[in-house]
Amino acid sequence: IVSIKEVYGLGGNDYFRTQYELLKFRKLVEQVVNKLQLTKNPEFIENQKPKINFDWRSWLPSWLPASFFAQTAPSADRSYEQTINEVTRRIQVTPINSSQLVTISFEAKDRKLAAQIVNTLAQTYIENDMDAKLQLTSLASTWLDGRLKTLKQKLQVSEVALQKYREKQGLLESNDVGAIDSRQLQELQTKLILTRQQRVEAETALRQVRALKGGSIEKLSTLPAVLNDTLLGRLKQAKEASQREVQTLSKRYGPKHPKLIQAKADLKATKIAVDKRVRVVLESIQKSYQLAKSSEQSLLSAINSAKKTIQSTSRKSYQLGVLMRDVAANKKLFELFLNRSKETKQAGLIKPSARIADPAVPGFNPIKPKKGLIIAIATTLGLFFGIFVAFLHEHLDNTLRRTGDLEGRLQMIELGTLPHLKLKAKAGESPLDYMKEHQQSYYAESIRTIRAGILLSSLDNPYKVIMVTSSVPGEGKSSISGNLASALAEFTKVLLVDADMRRPTVAKAWGIDPQAPGLSEYIAGMATISKCIHRIDDRNIHVIPSGIIPPNPVALLSSRRFGAMLETFSKVFDTIVIDTAPTLAVSDSLVVASKSSGVIYVVKSESTPIPAIREGIKRLRRTGSNIIGGILNDIPHDQGKSDKGYYNYNYGYYGSYEGYHHD
Repeated sequence: IVSIKEVYGLGGNDYFRTQYELLKFRKLVEQVVNKLQLTKNPEFIENQKPKINFDWRSWLPSWLPASFFAQTAPSADRSYEQTINEVTRRIQVTPINSSQLVTISFEAKDRKLAAQIVNTLAQTYIENDMDAKLQLTSLASTWLDGRLKTLKQKLQVSEVALQKYREKQGLLESNDVGAIDSRQLQELQTKLILTRQQRVEAETALRQVRALKGGSIEKLSTLPAVLNDTLLGRLKQAKEASQREVQTLSKRYGPKHPKLIQAKADLKATKIAVDKRVRVVLESIQKSYQLAKSSEQSLLSAINSAKKTIQSTSRKSYQLGVLMRDVAANKKLFELFLNRSKETKQAGLIKPSARIADPAVPGFNPIKPKKGLIIAIATTLGLFFGIFVAFLHEHLDNTLRRTGDLEGRLQMIELGTLPHLKLKAKAGESPLDYMKEHQQSYYAESIRTIRAGILLSSLDNPYKVIMVTSSVPGEGKSSISGNLASALAEFTKVLLVDADMRRPTVAKAWGIDPQAPGLSEYIAGMATISKCIHRIDDRNIHVIPSGIIPPNPVALLSSRRFGAMLETFSKVFDTIVIDTAPTLAVSDSLVVASKSSGVIYVVKSESTPIPAIREGIKRLRRTGSNIIGGILNDIPHDQGKSDKGYYNYNYGYYGSYEGYHHD
């Protein structure tokens, strides 16, 4: 146990996250439920009722006893569990960032009950925290006391063992052990060095003596060891003095002169003394060598003995150190546990680790439902969703929808746009009838605008043969070709030819007998042109219906007779309008386009995909056709209104047709 904080487990982010979760633990919630008797509260009693929307027992067979499946009221234990679960579900614990504060919230229909539950929960948490600390303190103190007894006994045992070892080995303190032996060893090593030097010197002198063994005294006296002898030196001086005295007296006196005889006797005695001293010196050299050698051996023995003593002392010192470290460790551990035990026992006043900083009070405004916020969010989301759907529809829409799309998305001249017509289906009203009856309508004016665009684009070289086609069936090309021919007939002589021999509609639209001969009969040579061409009363327009449906329309349209017919009628009529089949369905229109002066391409708004339109235009251009422009047909009413505004902006007035009268 390093710190007293570890007894309680305080500190660190993990601790606070743990406490946040403890606030929602079952044990704490149970105490709140019991204190406030929430199982009897009406708000929680409602949650204890079984939620059954229908009586399923009515579906049981009649032979089964109804009592077998009778619903029983929830037991007390079940009600208690449901209340605890419900209270736990409603508790919200939210920590405040960069602080040690935490917000506890509770939702209830009764505002006072919500505040009471939150305050009770916080107070119960604090009480439980203090109780837990007291229990941990008591448990830690008991455990520490038990450990202290064991550690104290262990410390005493280690101290006794240390003392016995010291007494047995006769050791002092660990710092003095081996110090004396070390000094003695050092002194012996110093003496050994000196003795070894003496032995070497004596050995050298002895070697010199042995080298001159058997030589005369005079040679032996020349040895350095002999010459260094002080007494021998004085004797040699006395000898030399006697020799000079004899020489001097010999010159003065005769051989038998007493002084001369005495001088010779002194010289002889001196020589004997010198020889004797030389022998003594030689013997001392031998003895000095033996003594030095003996001393060296004795010192080596003493040094080896001292080393063994020191090694033995080191082993004893090591064991002594082990015992002393054991005593020190046990003592330190004992003191640590003793201090922790005192801290734990002195922690009698337990401070709570949490307190209620801001008690809950009953609120006056309900937290939900927030009607204003809901309305604002719903409005905002609805607005954004609508805008998103609009943009998504605009992005994913692969059709033409408004004025300018033909030029902007297909780079095709836009001759005009036509609105959606609300025809009287029960009365069999057709676009021709509508235009005839509503000469001042927006649709009629749009047809005249298309007519003007065609005429203005061909002032120098008028289009004689104009073919009207589309990409797929149902785009209104037949209605547009008829109305365009009718509009052109106001100024020029027009021939309308129905070259759609697969699904002809011109005869029915103009009230011509379906069985009347037409284009197919004329090309096949089955009828004359006078029988195939029909003049429309009160109009400057002639119509050639398709006639009977042939088995191979392409062959008829590719014939020379059809081309010759167009060339002949180009001289008779100012304009020939040809209604043909769709370009993607069959190749009839491609054959007719090669024989036409210009092609008008009809596109139905919000219907035909742009890739299909491009493919149809691509096929026409491969034949070398001259595409005059396109017409965007059947624009919805809302789009038509926006287009009308477009024209109002650009042309000043286009909404009503006051002042425009059909001449």
